[in-house]
Amino acid sequence: MEIIDAHLHLPRPWSQWKHGDEAFLDLQTELLLGQMDAAGVDAAVIISDPHVAPAQWCAAATARHPDRLATVLVCDETAPDIADQVASARENPGVLGLRITTAWPPGNVERLRAGAYDRLLSTAEEHGVPVCVLGAGDLPDVAVVARAYPTLPLIIDHLGLNQPPFMPADDPPWRDLGQLLALADLPNVSVKLSGAPTLSDTPYPYPDIWPYLRQVLDAFGVDRCMWGTDQHRVFGRLHGFDPVPRYPGYHSYAQGLHYLLDRDEFTEAEKTALFGGTLRKIMGWPAEPASSPTPCPTG
Repeated sequence: MEIIDAHLHLPRPWSQWKHGDEAFLDLQTELLLGQMDAAGVDAAVIISDPHVAPAQWCAAATARHPDRLATVLVCDETAPDIADQVASARENPGVLGLRITTAWPPGNVERLRAGAYDRLLSTAEEHGVPVCVLGAGDLPDVAVVARAYPTLPLIIDHLGLNQPPFMPADDPPWRDLGQLLALADLPNVSVKLSGAPTLSDTPYPYPDIWPYLRQVLDAFGVDRCMWGTDQHRVFGRLHGFDPVPRYPGYHSYAQGLHYLLDRDEFTEAEKTALFGGTLRKIMGWPAEPASSPTPCPTG
């Protein structure tokens, strides 16, 4: 069974990056692929970030390994040519979609309400470009967007919940789960289960989060849910070479996969959807055709 991580980032520390340093990009990409190989992950979607992983770096990584890596871009929605950027986004090899954030910077949802993203969203709907949303606490506003653009694929990052270590978990951590479940009636909305173990208060395999994930899976179905880790937020390094501090739910990459993969509640067909099939369908990432084996020479 193919396993695709729907959400991760290139490894840090970005403080070591020298702009245009191809050797460093190669190193970071190989580190990522090595971690994927060790955990048993076949492919992954890299999320770009204008501050730590700009689009050109992610594009370069995906160009090196188009069978294993794709990317989601963050664009400047205020750019005069934003409509052209969105319309041509999928023409770039490895680009699957775009990302907007209402949860950051604080209060950015007010800009969404004021129409700051209208050109981006309307053009994305016109051209069938999926849009991922980081919108913890703002999901009622995302519902408004989903209804305004009913054929636009919207993908909710991180279950729509605040997650450590960058954002303190809510009290209780699953307090706003009802906001997410309310989106299940909107057929153009799907959800990433990324980072779920960060909300656990129990050791691996984090049994305390399962009742909440079960609610999400029951509401959306595996055909609108995608497994993901947000690797290098939940595991790796943050500022420079400083280790990530331990916190409840801190976990390795392999644990971020197997806490869900090893559950016996899923049929094989459900696992196939949850761990890659749904992503390929909704984000339009075709599988690379298997290469034909080189015939052995005769003589």
